[in-house]
Amino acid sequence: MFKTFDELFAHLKTKGKERVVVAGGEDIEAVTAVKRSYDYGFGTAVLVGDKSKIEQTLSQFENTDFVEKIVGVKNEIEKGTVAVREVKSNGGILLKGQIKTAYLLKAVLDKENGLRTDKLISDVFVFEDTSVSNKLVLMSDGGVNINPDLNGLVAIIENAVSVANKLGTDTPKVALLSAVEVVNPDMEDTENWALISKMNERGQIKDCIVDGPLALDNAISEYAAKKKGIQSEVAGFADILIVPNITVGNVFGKALSYYAKFKNAHIIVGTQVPVMIPSRADKSEVKFNSIALAIASKN
Repeated sequence: MFKTFDELFAHLKTKGKERVVVAGGEDIEAVTAVKRSYDYGFGTAVLVGDKSKIEQTLSQFENTDFVEKIVGVKNEIEKGTVAVREVKSNGGILLKGQIKTAYLLKAVLDKENGLRTDKLISDVFVFEDTSVSNKLVLMSDGGVNINPDLNGLVAIIENAVSVANKLGTDTPKVALLSAVEVVNPDMEDTENWALISKMNERGQIKDCIVDGPLALDNAISEYAAKKKGIQSEVAGFADILIVPNITVGNVFGKALSYYAKFKNAHIIVGTQVPVMIPSRADKSEVKFNSIALAIASKN
């Protein structure tokens, strides 16, 4: 299992360079991230967008050896369509650059020409926990599914487990987060978590160990779990944290980024290849980390 992003980077540089197709290749932060992946030895850039503006962005770099090719398009709507077509035709992973998220997602989710599969699409956030567990921890879903039902939550878990497997954890411990660690009929999430825990126990959710409901402290702190008398293979040792809805996940992820300042990355999975749709506020470091995560998670 990779415990740090640096360990992941070192592993990827032994595997060769992956094409990173940037929809909106004019974006300096996205281009900087791809160049950094090239310098580390695991990425090359395919830049899709306004050719003259892309060339203007590239003029800020001493060399452009990291650019495999530039694909010029006429307008912003075409950026997403052409970038998706490039991935499907010639391979690679997909990174959002200077393009509206709606335009890119429309191209990604197009039933005929997009990157859809039969799986639910979800966001997987990975952070480098340096305060409690000293390892890479996954959290989902704080980016795509607003208020998933029971089936959606199961699919979110399965997607996250797949990413954890690619990061070297064969049987990840999955904590189902709530405000409490007991089932409360007035809290729908605790009832969902109890059902999902039983589904895992009965073999309906495979390749992981699931437990919940668990409060966050019980999920990540062995001390807290013991103090509360919780007997669980997951409590205190969680590799994956599953949140009940997008609000909890989004706030949690931003708290980890802005208050804890943990190194992090996030990707969308359930598509044919991982897709990176970073926030406009994400700096190039997050995009670089996400490129590494996407390459590692690619089928």
